[in-house]
Amino acid sequence: MITEIVVVTPEAEFAQTIKHMLDERFGSEFVFDPILVRADQDEGTPYLQSFIVFDGDPDNLDPARTLSMAWPLWTRSVELGFPGVPSQSFVLKSEWPDLLEALEEAWALEESWV
Repeated sequence: MITEIVVVTPEAEFAQTIKHMLDERFGSEFVFDPILVRADQDEGTPYLQSFIVFDGDPDNLDPARTLSMAWPLWTRSVELGFPGVPSQSFVLKSEWPDLLEALEEAWALEESWV
């Protein structure tokens, strides 16, 4: 008998939570992909930083629908072991490649200081 072990990181679980909430709020109006979640710290307090790439009309990305996610996401973040306030950044799909490159460079520099 072969048993498959699937390891799901807290970041992946958090990304799935975000995806589910966005799909509930926006349906097929937008495509949210990818959703990149990274663990970080603010003055020693761990939190989850999310970059949500979307394809669709940014004028239709209603802040009332995205801001209503804040409290449930913070609750989920705490459940996953990250007590700090999570952050979410919405990024147009056309801007994502350049932003990702800049983020990866910054993160590499950050890790070199550790």
